[in-house]
Amino acid sequence: MADELTLMTGLEQVMNRYKQTVYGLALSHLNSRTDADDVFQEVFLLYYTKAPQFDNENALKAWLVRTTLNLCKRSNSSIWNTRVDKDPDAGTELAVSFSSQTENEIYAAVLSLEPKYRVPVYLFYFEDMSAHEIAKATNSTAAAVMMRLSRARKILRKRLEGDYFG
Repeated sequence: MADELTLMTGLEQVMNRYKQTVYGLALSHLNSRTDADDVFQEVFLLYYTKAPQFDNENALKAWLVRTTLNLCKRSNSSIWNTRVDKDPDAGTELAVSFSSQTENEIYAAVLSLEPKYRVPVYLFYFEDMSAHEIAKATNSTAAAVMMRLSRARKILRKRLEGDYFG
């Protein structure tokens, strides 16, 4: 009983610390609030059932990011998601609402990126992770992460050119 209480307390602390990271990453990857809700629950259920031990906070965060991305990939390739027609505009209105129209438009442009670009952009700019941390969490190299960030910036600059880049 005491071990279960300790696990629940640990789970609460981890959820409070990383709920925004996990949910935001799932939402940015899946563009669907309901799918992101499912992934969010699965990530923390896995954390609770497996009770992994980590040396430091960075290792924990990397595990949560990697697990979230793996569950997002599984969700995208599920029979349900491959056979159901989804509204291509469904993800844009459910994104987080910012205080200005400009920020909302930029966030919508980020959400329109392919996942291979969207994930590093989200982790780098919204979660303040370094390229090295992103590489470790996504089983990639820092050079690949930097290249994806660079390409994403070029795509975003082109899409937002008339509005923000003259």
